[in-house]
Amino acid sequence: MLKIPKECIELIFEQSGIIAITDENAKYIYVNKRWQQDTGILESEAIGKYACDLIDGSRAMAAIQSKKSYTADYFIRKKDGSSLPGIMTYKPILKNNEVLCCFIFSSFLSIDQAYHFLEKIETINAQYEFLKSEMLKRNGAKYSLEDIIGKSDAIKKLKEQIYQAGSSDSTVLISGETGTGKEIVAHSIHSCSLRNIFPFVKVNCSAIPPSLMESEFFGYEEGTFTGAKKGGRRGKFEKAHLGSIFLDEINQLDLSMQPKLLRVLQEKEIERLGSSESISIDSRVIAATNVSLEEMIKNNKFREDLYYRLNIINIFIPSIRDRSEDIPLLANNIISKLNIKMGREIEGISREALEYLKQRNWPGNVRELQNIIERAINVSWKNELNLEDFKKEEKLEAERPRDIKREEFTYNDIDKPLTERKRSLEKEAILKTLKSCNNNKSKTAKVLGISRTLLYQKLEKYKIS
Repeated sequence: MLKIPKECIELIFEQSGIIAITDENAKYIYVNKRWQQDTGILESEAIGKYACDLIDGSRAMAAIQSKKSYTADYFIRKKDGSSLPGIMTYKPILKNNEVLCCFIFSSFLSIDQAYHFLEKIETINAQYEFLKSEMLKRNGAKYSLEDIIGKSDAIKKLKEQIYQAGSSDSTVLISGETGTGKEIVAHSIHSCSLRNIFPFVKVNCSAIPPSLMESEFFGYEEGTFTGAKKGGRRGKFEKAHLGSIFLDEINQLDLSMQPKLLRVLQEKEIERLGSSESISIDSRVIAATNVSLEEMIKNNKFREDLYYRLNIINIFIPSIRDRSEDIPLLANNIISKLNIKMGREIEGISREALEYLKQRNWPGNVRELQNIIERAINVSWKNELNLEDFKKEEKLEAERPRDIKREEFTYNDIDKPLTERKRSLEKEAILKTLKSCNNNKSKTAKVLGISRTLLYQKLEKYKIS
C-alpha cells in the first residue's frame, strides 16, 4: 500500500483552500492556515471550541447528526463585531456507520473569492426576480392559491387538485355553483404552472355575441369586413400563446362555435378570419361552467365530443354549505379587504353573528357572503360586526322598495357614447331611489348598497340637490 508522506498531506491541506476538521461533537480539532487567515481566528483560539460558537450558520452538527453532507452559507464573527460571508461544505466521515469527524472545506481559495461569487449570484437572482415580477404583472393573473381562503377538508382537497392541474398541461374543466370562485381557481392553476410568466387571457363566453365570437377567439386579417382594424387583429388564442386561456361560462358558447373550438383543442392551430393560413398556438385551455354540461348534452345544447375534450382534468368547487367551518376565515378576510375599500376599521365579527352566518343557505356562495358583510358594515357604527348589524341589514333588504321596475330606467340618449349612457342610468337610479326613500340620504345609500360618503360624492357629481 502506497504511503503518503505526512509533509505531503500537510501541503495538500494548506494548498486546497479553506479546510477545518471537527470531532464527533462538532469541536474543532484541526484548522489550516488559510482558514486562520480568512477567519481571523488563530488555531489556539479555535481548537476545542464548538463550530457554531465561532461560525454563524455552521452546519457541522447537522451533518454529524444526519450523517449527510451539507453545503451552506455561513458568517464569520470577527473581533470588531463585523462579519464575513462564505460558503462551506460539511462532510461527515463515517466508519461502520459511526461518525468519526466532520471534514469542512470550501471550493474557494479564499473568503474574498467566495464573497465575489455570492455577489454575482445575488445580482443574477435580483435580475431574475425583477424580470419575473415584471412578466407576472403583465400576464393577467391576479389570484393565486393564497387567495383561496379556508382550512376545511374540502378546501385542502381543492388546493391539491389545483397543484396537480398546475403541474399538467391538459385542459381543465372547473364546475361549481354561482359565486364559489371559479375564476380564482382558474387564476391559481395558471399561477402555479410553468406557464405563469406568460399571458393569462380571460374570455367570458356569455358576454360575446355569437356573430363576433369567431373574430374574438381567432382574430382577423385587414380588410376582412367593414371597420376591420388596419393590419388585422390577434384573437384571444394568439394572445394566450405559451400561457393559458380561461373560457368562463363555457356553457354559453354558441353551438356554431363549438366544433371550431374542438378543432383548436385537437390541432393546436387557428385560422384568422379572412385568411387561409394556419397559425400554430400553444395555449392551455381552462374552462368553467355553473351548470351541468351532461344535462346540456342530453338536451342537444352542448357537443359531447367537446365536453370530453375539455373534461380531461375536472375540478369541482364546493359550496359554502359544504364547508361552513370556513365561514369565520372567509368573513374576516372579506372584512379586511372591505376595511381598505370603505375606509373602515372593523376589527372582527361576533360569535353570535358567525353562528347566524353559518345557518344561512348561501345560494350565492362567497359572492353573496361578501355582499351581506358589506351591507352590514354600512349599517354598523361599531368596531365589531354583531348579530344586530346583520338583522338591520336583513330588515332593510325586506324594506327595499319593490316598485322600482327595471323598465323605469330608460333614457333617450341612444346615440350617446357608452360611458355617457352609464352616467345617465346611474343618475336616474339615484334620483328614483331618493324619491322612493323620501329624500332620506342614509336610507338611499343603504338601498343602493353604497356608503353615505360615496352617495354624497355622486350627488355632487351629478349636481343633485
